[in-house]
Amino acid sequence: MKISLALGGGAGLGWTHIGVLRAIDESPLKIAAISGTSIGAIAGASHAAGKLDYLEKTARTANFRTLLRFMDPHFKRGAVM
Repeated sequence: MKISLALGGGAGLGWTHIGVLRAIDESPLKIAAISGTSIGAIAGASHAAGKLDYLEKTARTANFRTLLRFMDPHFKRGAVM
């Protein structure tokens, strides 16, 4: 049986995905696939790239300016807000 992991969004609470992914790495569970939305996608991609330490450091020192690096504030022409 293969196990997949879905990680949700919600920036403040989403940082907990870092701890969840670390706990899974230390367990005998083998995850076949990870998907996510918003911060969950960032955490999943960071895990796949082996960059959880960098993501954790960013989370612990985050302020508004550092979080802007994760966003693209430019709207496409004709976009609805």
